[in-house]
Amino acid sequence: MTRLSAASIELDEPAWRLAQRRDAMSSFRDEGLPDPSEEVWRYAPLDGLSVDDVDVAESDLDGPLETAIGGRSPAAVVTIRAGRVASVEFATPSDALDVAADPAPKGLGDLVGADDAFASLNLALTPAPLVIRLREGTALDGPVVLLVECPEGASFPRLLVHVARGASMRILEHVTGDGAALVSSVAEFHVDENASLEVCTVQSLGASTISVVRTMARLGRASSFTQTFAGLGARYDRVRADAQLVGDGATSTLHTAHVGTDEQVHDVRTMQDHIGQRTVSRLQSKAAVAGAARSIYSGLIRMQHGARRADARQVNNSLVLSEHAQADAVPNLDIEENDVRCAHASTVGPVDAEQRWYLESRGISPADAVQLIIEGFFADVEELLDDAVLAAQLRDAISRLDASDAVAVDDHRAPAT
Repeated sequence: MTRLSAASIELDEPAWRLAQRRDAMSSFRDEGLPDPSEEVWRYAPLDGLSVDDVDVAESDLDGPLETAIGGRSPAAVVTIRAGRVASVEFATPSDALDVAADPAPKGLGDLVGADDAFASLNLALTPAPLVIRLREGTALDGPVVLLVECPEGASFPRLLVHVARGASMRILEHVTGDGAALVSSVAEFHVDENASLEVCTVQSLGASTISVVRTMARLGRASSFTQTFAGLGARYDRVRADAQLVGDGATSTLHTAHVGTDEQVHDVRTMQDHIGQRTVSRLQSKAAVAGAARSIYSGLIRMQHGARRADARQVNNSLVLSEHAQADAVPNLDIEENDVRCAHASTVGPVDAEQRWYLESRGISPADAVQLIIEGFFADVEELLDDAVLAAQLRDAISRLDASDAVAVDDHRAPAT
C-alpha cells in the first residue's frame, strides 16, 4: 500500500486532467491538513490524523455487493470500492441513462475544486469519478443505487451528476466501511432547466473514521433539487452541502439528520446561494446526541443582488440526551437584495417533557417513552429516505442511543413539585 504523504499521480489520462491532479496535490502539500485553530475547522479532531500514517486504500475485491437498497427495481446498481467503480449493473439498458467511471469527465472540478485540503486530496487522488448523465426529457422510474465501500486506509470517492433539461431521477447512496481511516468524498450536481434530482445518502462508517463530505449543486431555471443526508457513523463526520440557485424559479430542499453517541462529532455546514429571481430554499437539520457526542450546525443563506422575491428558510432542531453531550447551532444570513424573504430558527434541548409525561401516564416506561420520542423526532427523515434498508440503518442508530442518560438528564432538569 502507498502512504498518503507519498502518493503520486502517474496515470494514463489527458494532459489537462494530469495537470489538474498535480496542481491539486501541490496545493495540498503547500497547505497541509487544516489547522483546528481556524474557526471553520475548530471542531475537527485532526490532531490524531497524520498523512505519514495513513495508506491510500486499495480496491482488491471483485463483484457487486448484495443489497436491497432501491426496492425491487432500481434503474442501476453501482458498486464503488476505495473510490474506484467496481461494477455497474443496469436493470434495463437505456440510451437515456449513462452511468460509468470516467477518468477525465468534462466539467470535473467546476463546482468543487481544490479549495480546501480534503477537496484537494480528492481531486488529486480519486481513481476515476463516477459520472451519471440523464438525457433530456427522461424520467427514471427506479433509483440509481450507489454502494460505496471504504476499506482500510484512505478513500476518495467522487461523483459527477448531470440531469438534462426536463429530466428527473433519484439517487440512493449507502457509504460503509468499518476499517477506513479517512474518507474524503466529493459530489457535483448539475440540474438543468425544468429538471429534477433527488439524492439520499446514509453514512454508516466505522467508529474510528474521519469522514469529510463536500457536495455542491448548481440549479437551472425552474429546476428542483432535494438532498437528504443521514450521518450515523464515523468519529468525525463533516458534511458541507451547498446549492447555487442560479436559474429563476429554482428550488433547493435539504434535510440532514445526525445521530451521535460516545465521543462522535457531527459537523454540518450548508450554504444556500440565491442568485436567480423567485428562487426558493428550504433546509431542515436535525441531530440527537448522547454520551459525550457533539453536533454542530452552521448554515448560511446568501441573497445576492438581483435575487428578487427569493424565499429562504432554515430550521435546526437538536436533542441533547446526556449531561456531557453538546449541540451548537449557528444560522447566518448574508442579504444583498431588499425584495426577499428569509427566516431561520433553532432549538436545542432535551426531549419534550409534556410528550414524555403523556406516554408515561399511559404505562410506558421512562426509557421506552424517550426512545419513542426520539424515533418520532426522526420520522420525517425516515420517510424521506423511502427505502427499507436505509431507514433500518437510521432506526438501528437511534436504538443505540442510551435512553437512560436522557431520562436522567430530564429528571435532573425537571422542576421540583
